[in-house]
Amino acid sequence: MRVFRVVFLVLIAGIWVNAVQAQHAYERFGKNRIQYKQFRWNYLSSENFDVYYYDDRKRIAQESLDYLEKEFDRITDLIGFYPYQKTKVFLYNSVADLQQSNIGLDKQQFSAGGETEFVKPYIEVAHPGTVEEFKEELIHKFSDLMLNEMMFGGSLKDMFQNAVLLNLPDWFVDGAALYVAKGWNDEMDDFVRQIMTEKKANKALRMTGPEAALVGQSIWNYIVEKYGKSSINNILNYTRIIRNEERSVLITLGIPFKKLMTDWKSYYGDMEKRVAQSYTAPSDSTRFSARHRKSVVFTTVKISPDGKKVAYAENDRGKFTVKVRSLENGQETVILNGGNKVIKQSVDYNIPLLSWSDANTLGVIGVKNGQYVFWLYDLLTKSKLPRELDRFSNVRSFDFSGNGRLAVLSADLNGQNDLFLISSRRDRTRRLTNDIYDDLDPSFIPNSNTVVFSSNRVTDSIASNVRGYDKSTTNYNLFLFSLDTTTTTVTRVTNTLSKDFKPKALDEDNFFYLSDQRGIVNLFRYNRKTGIYSQLSNYNSSIRDYDLNFASQTLAMVTMQELGEDIFRINGFNTERQIFTPASRRREVQQAKSLTEKRKPEQPKNMSIKDLINARLKEKTDTTQKQPSQPTVKPDSAQTKGVIDTDDYTFEEPVKADTIKPQAAKPLNTNDYVFEDEVLKAQQPSETFLTRYMKARDASRVTGPFPYLPKFSYETFATNFVIDPLRGFSMKLETQMNDMLENFRLIGGLQTAFDFKSGDVWGEFQYLPYRIDYSVRFDRNVIFWETNASSALDVEEQKYSFQKIEVGASMPLSIRTRVSVKPFVGFTQFVDRGYVIPQDTIPTFLPSQQQVYAGARAELVYDNSLTTGMNIIEGTRGKLSVVHYEAVGNSSKSFSQASLDVRHYQKIYREIVVAVRGFAGTFFGNSPKKYLLGGMDNWAFNRINYSGLQNPLRGSQGAFNENLLFSEFATSLRGFDYATLYGNSVAIGNVELRVPLIRALSNGPITSNFFRNLQFTAFYDIGTSWTGAIPINSRNSTRKRVVPEETTGSGSPFVIEINEYLNPWLYSYGVGLRTMMFGYYMKFDLAWPVENYRVNNPRLSVTLGFDF
Repeated sequence: MRVFRVVFLVLIAGIWVNAVQAQHAYERFGKNRIQYKQFRWNYLSSENFDVYYYDDRKRIAQESLDYLEKEFDRITDLIGFYPYQKTKVFLYNSVADLQQSNIGLDKQQFSAGGETEFVKPYIEVAHPGTVEEFKEELIHKFSDLMLNEMMFGGSLKDMFQNAVLLNLPDWFVDGAALYVAKGWNDEMDDFVRQIMTEKKANKALRMTGPEAALVGQSIWNYIVEKYGKSSINNILNYTRIIRNEERSVLITLGIPFKKLMTDWKSYYGDMEKRVAQSYTAPSDSTRFSARHRKSVVFTTVKISPDGKKVAYAENDRGKFTVKVRSLENGQETVILNGGNKVIKQSVDYNIPLLSWSDANTLGVIGVKNGQYVFWLYDLLTKSKLPRELDRFSNVRSFDFSGNGRLAVLSADLNGQNDLFLISSRRDRTRRLTNDIYDDLDPSFIPNSNTVVFSSNRVTDSIASNVRGYDKSTTNYNLFLFSLDTTTTTVTRVTNTLSKDFKPKALDEDNFFYLSDQRGIVNLFRYNRKTGIYSQLSNYNSSIRDYDLNFASQTLAMVTMQELGEDIFRINGFNTERQIFTPASRRREVQQAKSLTEKRKPEQPKNMSIKDLINARLKEKTDTTQKQPSQPTVKPDSAQTKGVIDTDDYTFEEPVKADTIKPQAAKPLNTNDYVFEDEVLKAQQPSETFLTRYMKARDASRVTGPFPYLPKFSYETFATNFVIDPLRGFSMKLETQMNDMLENFRLIGGLQTAFDFKSGDVWGEFQYLPYRIDYSVRFDRNVIFWETNASSALDVEEQKYSFQKIEVGASMPLSIRTRVSVKPFVGFTQFVDRGYVIPQDTIPTFLPSQQQVYAGARAELVYDNSLTTGMNIIEGTRGKLSVVHYEAVGNSSKSFSQASLDVRHYQKIYREIVVAVRGFAGTFFGNSPKKYLLGGMDNWAFNRINYSGLQNPLRGSQGAFNENLLFSEFATSLRGFDYATLYGNSVAIGNVELRVPLIRALSNGPITSNFFRNLQFTAFYDIGTSWTGAIPINSRNSTRKRVVPEETTGSGSPFVIEINEYLNPWLYSYGVGLRTMMFGYYMKFDLAWPVENYRVNNPRLSVTLGFDF
C-alpha cells in the first residue's frame, strides 16, 4: 500500500506542476566545468560527519571533523533540528579547485514546478586560505544545508509537498544560515546601515542573492537581540509546520510581521543616526572609480612608488580585470583580464592581488586554468612575464622588497597559512613561518629587511606545534619578522582585542593599519616608541583595502557607499591627525559578550579534580605567554654574517619545527598522574546521563581513511505534461540519479500520449570526472499517425518508430565554450496498421519498411549567460550544429542538417531585459527534410496547417510519410499555425521586452506566486521558410498552390498549378504576460499576424514554460 500511495502522490504532483519540457529552451546550452586536475578522494568518518579530502590533506580533514563535531550541538540546538542522516563534507584546497566540481552543474536555479529535487546531505567547502575564514565557511555551508533540509527535506511525502506548497523568501533561509555562521559581523553591520542611509529599508525584503542574505542576517540578529536565541528555533519550526514565515513570527513573537519589520527598521535606523554623529562618508569629489555594476568588488588598490599611477583590480562575480590609471592625464590601461562570471557558485573575491615592484613594473597574482600565476607586467614595454605558483593552494597577499628582487607572500600550503619568501624572477621559495595561525598582509618596512604582518597567533613562536581549529581566535595583531635575525620568535607590535590588519610601515617605529577597534574598520597609526594608538579616519563604512603614498600624502581606499563598493582617492591626507569615535553598537555588544565569557571561569563549576588541575596548569601557561616583554633571541652563527643581501639572496631550507627543542622543564603529565589515596577516594561530582553520554560520544573514535566509492542516489524526479504537435497531450516522467560528486549520471524517462501508443523512451549515462566528458544514450521514438483522407472511412493508421544509440565526447575549450562530437547508429521502421474503421473487404497492408542510419552530430556551444530571476536571463548564448544521417545501403535517403542559434539578453534597468534571438537552419543532401514554420512550443489549443502538396504533414494515401520522423518544427512565430510555411531552410528572428512590473513597483515582499512572477512583454517575431534560393523579396519567392488539392473524387479532369509571388516573410507583433498559475508557468500572448503586408485579426495563444 505504501508503494501505491507514493505512486498516487507522484501522479497528483504531475497534475499540478508544469512540463519540464517547457521549462528549457529548445536548444540545450549551459556552461562547463573544466577539470584541470584529478581528484583522488578519501574520507574520514565520525558520528555525524564524513569528511572527504584529496592530496596530502588528512590532517586538515581531521581538524575539520573535530571542529564540526564540536559545533554540531550548538547549531542543531540553535535551529531546533537534528539531521536525518550523516552529513558528507567535501573539502577543496581552494575556490579554483571547487570551481572544477560537477555538483550542481545542470541544476535549475529557478523552477516553475514539475520537478522534485531531493535534498542531499552533501556540502562542498573551499579552503579560502585562512583558518578563521575556513571555520566560518564550514559552519555557513553546514548551517545552510541543515536549514534547507529542515524546510524542504524529510520524507518523500514531505519533499513532494514542500516542492509545491512551501515558498520562502530569499532572506529567510539564507539569512539564517549567515547568522548562525557569522553572527553580527562587520559586513552585515555596514550593509544594513547603508540601507538606512540610502532610505531603502522599505525595499529591503525585495532584495535577492547576497543582498537578501545580508538583510536576513540582520533580521535574525535583531530577533535574537530583542527576543533571545530561542526565537530562532521556534520561528523555524513553526514555519516548517504551517509553511508561512509571517504567521510563524506572529505565533512565536506575538507581533505581526509588519510590526517586526517596523521595529527592525527603527533598531538599525537609530544606530545609523548615532554613527552619523561621529562618522562621515567620503566626499563624492574624491570618488576614483568609474560608474559600475553593484556586483563589482574591488580586490586591491595600489599607488605606484612615484605617486603618478594607481593600479586596481575589480572582480565581477568571478570575472576580473586589472587596470592602471595615470594621475597625470587620466589615461587608463587594462593590463589583464581573466576569470568567468558565475552564479550560485563560490567566487574568490581575494584575487587578483597587486603590488608595485617599481614605478613601471606591476606584480599581479591571479588564477589561470585552475592554477595561481604570478605576472610581472612592464608598463613601458607592455610585456607580461608569467610564473606558476604551483606549490600554493591559495595566495592572500604579497609585497615586494625595496629593490623589487624579493617578494613576501601570505599563502596557503597544505591547508596552513604562513609567510613565504620568493624571488621575483627566479623559481626559488623559502618558508618563513610554520604554524596553525594565520599570517596575513605582509609588507616590507622601507629600507630594511623586516616584514610587518597581521596574525591571530597567541604565541610568538614561528613553529608552534599547537593544533586544533578551536585554538585560533578572531583577534589579529601586528608582528615583525626580520629576515636578518628571526629564527624562532617574532616581535609583537600591537596588542589589542580587535582585528588589526593590512599594515603599512612608514619606518621601523610608525605603522599604519586597518582596525575594527571602534566597530567600523578605519585607518589607525601606532608608534612603537611612544606606544600610542591614533585613529586617523572616521568613515561610516568599513575600509576594505587601502594604500598610502607618504611622499605625496595620497590615500586610496576601497569602501562601500550606496550599497556598492567604490574606490576613493584623498589628496593631502593628514597622517598626523587624531580622531576619537565612540564604539558602535555592534562593538559594544561584542565587548559585553567577551567580558561575560571572561567571567565564566570565575564562577563555580562542577569539575573533576583532574579537570581542575588541567585548568590551573593552562592558566599558568597562558600567564607566561601573555607577558609583555619579548624573549631575547641570541644570535646564531648565521646571524653573525651581517645584514641580508636582497640583491643576491641565497635561499636556504627553512628550519623545521621539530628541530627547535626548547630547554623547558618537563610539564606535569596529567593524563597519567598518580593521585594520593585520599584524593582517589574523594567523591566525584555527580554527572547526569546526558553528561555521560556527551563525554562518551566525544570519545568516539574517528575511522578511516577510506577511499571514495561512487554510489548512486536519486537527484530529481519529474512528473508533468507535454503538449506535442504530433502526438497531442502527453504525460512525461523523468528521473536523474548520480553519485555524490555528480561525476557519473544516469538519466532516464518516458513520455506517452494518452492513447498509450505514441511516445518516447530514453536513457543516458554520462561520465564526467575528466576534462573530456563522455556519454552514451538510447532513444526510441514512436508516432502513431492517421493519414489525411476525404472520407473518415479512408483514414489509415501508420506506426513510425526510430531507435537510436548515440555515444558522445565533449571537450570544454573554456568555461563558456565547448565542442561536442556524437556519432550514432539507428534505424527507422514504418508499419501499416490498416484502416482505422474496419472495412467490409479483406484488408490489405503496405509492406513494412526499415532503414538503418549511421552518422554523427558536431556542435560548438557558447554560453556566458546568467539566470538572475524567473524567466530573466543576462548574457549571450549560441550554438552551431551540423548533423549527418547516412542511409546504409540506400544513399538516396541520406541527408544532412546545419543550424545556428544565437541569443542575447541585455539588461536595461534592474530586472527589465531585452531578449533577441536569431535562428537559421537548412536540410541538404539526397533526401533533405523540411522545417515547419509557425506556432510556439507547448502551445495549448494549437492549430496545424495540413494544406499544400509539399506539406510534410500531408502525406499521400496508400504510402508512408518518410518526412514525419525527421521534419522539425521551427518556433516561435506567434499568431500563425504550425506549418504555415515549410521548406528545406528556415530563418527566424525574435525580439522581446520583458518587464516584471509588480516586482519593480512593490516595496515589500510579494507572497503571491501570481504577482511575484507576473511579467509583461512586448514582442516582434519574423520568419520565413523556403526551398531553393534564399527568398529576399517577393520577386524570387514563389509559393506553389494546386487546385484542386484533392483530385480523387473531384470529378475534374484538370489540375491547375499556381505560382504565388508573395512576401516571403511572415511577421507578427503584440503583447503578453507570463506568471505562475495552478503550478504552471503560463504565457498569454496577443499577436497581430502580418502576411503579405496585410495585418490579420489578433490571435490569443496560451503556452506553457519559459521563453527562449
